[in-house]
Amino acid sequence: MILIGFSILTAILIYFLFFTKAKVSVEVVPTSAVVTLDNKPSAITNGSASFVTSLGKHTLRVEADNYIGYKQEVNLSRGRNFSKSITLTKAPTPVKIAENAQYVAISGDNVFYFNPTDKLFYLAKIHYITGGQAEVASAQAITSKPLVSFDKIIWSPNCELVAIKRGTSVSVLDFKKYDFVHQNEISFGNNIGDIAWSPDNSRLAYYYAPPSGEKSLIFSDANNQNITRVVNFAEAGIENPFLAFSPSSEYLTIVPRNQNFDQNKIYLLNVYTRTITPSNSAGNQKEALFSADSKKIIYSTYSDNQQNPVRQILSVMDLNFSNSKSLGIAAKATDIRLWQNFDQIFLPVNSTRSKMMVVDLNTGQTSEFYFTGQSDSNISEVALNGQKNAAIFVSKSILYFVKLEGNG
Repeated sequence: MILIGFSILTAILIYFLFFTKAKVSVEVVPTSAVVTLDNKPSAITNGSASFVTSLGKHTLRVEADNYIGYKQEVNLSRGRNFSKSITLTKAPTPVKIAENAQYVAISGDNVFYFNPTDKLFYLAKIHYITGGQAEVASAQAITSKPLVSFDKIIWSPNCELVAIKRGTSVSVLDFKKYDFVHQNEISFGNNIGDIAWSPDNSRLAYYYAPPSGEKSLIFSDANNQNITRVVNFAEAGIENPFLAFSPSSEYLTIVPRNQNFDQNKIYLLNVYTRTITPSNSAGNQKEALFSADSKKIIYSTYSDNQQNPVRQILSVMDLNFSNSKSLGIAAKATDIRLWQNFDQIFLPVNSTRSKMMVVDLNTGQTSEFYFTGQSDSNISEVALNGQKNAAIFVSKSILYFVKLEGNG
């Protein structure tokens, strides 16, 4: 009986070891790489790492500083182990554009930015060379008078104008590329809150709240002429809202910033019919933007998780407010950039803002991009070129250009 019991115990042990588990073995170059399976690391000995894990789907990652990371979905089945040799490729090295930069924008091959040292605007040109790499022409100042004491700069879609906010006052600067000497900052208006430029450059939308008590959504041209009052926010109970146009310029998201956070839900305005529709959300919304095809709304909601560095979490829903789901990503909606795939968005994200990635809006899966010096880059601003194969970004006040190469 003892022998039979031992045989049964041995058979059970063999079954669990060999029929419910599988082994993942990898050899990696460089040997300094970090190998993880489902985000659990393994020690590397002489360039080799291994895991014993359950059957089914797992995510294998190999990453090292200054290399392009590797990612593979591994499906382990009974009686089969997985082994692979992985050699990482060197990550691209960013090209420095400027030592001091803020409020960056890119239009075609032109990079625009503000230099906080001399307080002038600059233009640098990108020249693509063999192999998709690039060199950057020396930046030239495109303003002659220093711009001082302002709170925010909003570029027009073609980067020919900027709206300059000082408190609740707004002015507009026309770069007048053919009349450099006579550039002039012109007053746009006062008692203005959030302001947004439509992508088709046809209008500006802004929140107007003069001392009289009026609270309105205004549409105007770049000179604040041809003014149209579109929504009476006082009647709608909306205060100091966040505003953002869809890429098609057909819709506008409106998110109140009321002191009662439960009232801060998303409103959708059809720009042409002037109809405004409230979402049926529970409130606590912060910001809301659109997917590249203007058919989905990507929004951020307040998070009370103290481990969340921005205290916001991203979610996505259809334009009619249906199919809402969390993406599980700690980020502001204003962090996102449009991607060439309508079902994806681009983000610079993690606790140190040192990882650029593409997020699939349907599955939540991510693909990462890598560059030399990324681990401590602390990205503060980022913009994509028109082809969505390169980015400009600000790291520790320095402006760089980098080709996007990743594991997707």
